[in-house]
Amino acid sequence: MKNLRILLITIIVIVSWNPPVSAETIDTSREYKETIGRHIQFYLSNDIHLGMHDALEAFRSGHFSSSDHSVINFGIGSKPVWLALQVRNSGHGSAHRNLLFETAWLDKIDIYFLQGDQLINSYHVGDSLLFSKRPLNHRFFVAGHLFEQGETTVLIRVESPDPMVLPIYFMNTENITDRNALQGYSYGFLYGVILALIAYNFMLYIGLRSSHHLFYSIYLLSFLITNAAYTGHGYQWLWPESPQWQSWSNPVLMLTYSVSGLVFAIHFLNIKLSFPRIYRMVIGSCMIFGALLLLAILTASHEAALLISFTFVFFFSSFMIVLGVIALQAGNKFAKYFLLASISAVCGAAITAAAVWGFIPFNLFTYRAVDIGMMADAILLALALAERLNISQQEKLLAEKMAGIDSLTNLNNRRSFYKFVKPIWAMGLRNKSSTSVIMMDIDNFKLFNDNYGHALGDRVLVQLAETLQKEARTGDILARWGGEEFIIFLPETQLADAMTLADRLRKKIAAIQLTTANEKKISFTSSFGVAQTSDGNISLDELISQADQQLYYAKKRGRNCVCSELSC
Repeated sequence: MKNLRILLITIIVIVSWNPPVSAETIDTSREYKETIGRHIQFYLSNDIHLGMHDALEAFRSGHFSSSDHSVINFGIGSKPVWLALQVRNSGHGSAHRNLLFETAWLDKIDIYFLQGDQLINSYHVGDSLLFSKRPLNHRFFVAGHLFEQGETTVLIRVESPDPMVLPIYFMNTENITDRNALQGYSYGFLYGVILALIAYNFMLYIGLRSSHHLFYSIYLLSFLITNAAYTGHGYQWLWPESPQWQSWSNPVLMLTYSVSGLVFAIHFLNIKLSFPRIYRMVIGSCMIFGALLLLAILTASHEAALLISFTFVFFFSSFMIVLGVIALQAGNKFAKYFLLASISAVCGAAITAAAVWGFIPFNLFTYRAVDIGMMADAILLALALAERLNISQQEKLLAEKMAGIDSLTNLNNRRSFYKFVKPIWAMGLRNKSSTSVIMMDIDNFKLFNDNYGHALGDRVLVQLAETLQKEARTGDILARWGGEEFIIFLPETQLADAMTLADRLRKKIAAIQLTTANEKKISFTSSFGVAQTSDGNISLDELISQADQQLYYAKKRGRNCVCSELSC
């Protein structure tokens, strides 16, 4: 029994024992396409002023720890860290290789190349220095070295209040160039799409004065600048001579991007009117976080600024989804696009933030997740805005159409009549073609209303309008001129043909019978006046006036007849 217990204890110890793993030496003859974190040892000293010689002694004394991850990550607010790696050149000649640090926001990177105790090369880079001071024009940090035969010790000191994420590559210059070109194509596509959407929507804003398109453009522009700061393109292209701004650009731009997104959401979803309490909450939160960030900047508390901006990004991401959900529940027909877009952006941003903080592995996908999410976000919101614009235009056209339609009879009103007739009239004048106009009204319509009520009077107007639409020819333009008076414009029509049409209409109208509330059958008649353009110069209003004069003659003659200059 005792022997069994000893055996079990031995097995447990063997299984649970995790011996320290020493970092493997890097060989210049090999190609390292992935990050070399597992080849690196690190040392976090309490002495922030630890020098190179002391770090070398600590390395040789075994105080450095081996990394278990391909990308070393110490998170936000880390104290300065020393890194060490051994490089062996087993070839017959020297070999030029580069250390590539694919993190754009590190303040100070001191790199020392030693053979034995002798320092043979060193670099001092970081975004606390002018961009022009970099040994290579690259958005990341690159340190090249000609490795001689034998072993070279590389000591690296990294200091930064920003997230201490260290994806380090060991490559020749050709591979770095190819990698940079490939990434350039992907960023070129991303920035091109975003810039095209910004330009298009800003032009729509100029043309339509739509605040939705303006705030969408500002939202995308703020993302573009924030992304440029985050990826190093901003320091490379936009502000290469401003290391002070570079050190604060990430927290400031992260807050700016989040605020612009919330402002767009408020306007797009009409939050101010629909949910005033939520609107005040969002605006108040933006002001509070903005004030806190300003205080952090004034007190030069970089770590606090980062924590504030990251916290607000989390708040922004959560609220974008919440706003989408409540707007969707309230019946906003565009909220579904907004919600899908927000989920895409939030997922991308969450993955990237988690990678930067060290919660998940830092790799190309997690690093670029925010780009993928924002691309989906931008496209979905563009579709939502396009649909909103389309619906808005349809509603505008419908409103314009309804503004020109008589609500009772569904015929053109006087305004709409002139809109349609004037171009046809002008063409007729140029072609010197005959044009006729018919004016008509219902006989004794006032007495009809007095005797039977306005409801039945409206039925008479509707029935008459339906008859006119049914009997009129294609190309004729009808309108309710006012009250019980109607007008018909007949292009390329001789007076005799117009008279024939008017008389047919007169008979059709006289044959209409309506039933009153007490089942009494009633009918009504109409009088017509017809006029035609003469050889001389005549305006449209003059022609209408002539037809109206003929209508007056028809009334005077006894009603229920058609009058023109030919006969009455």
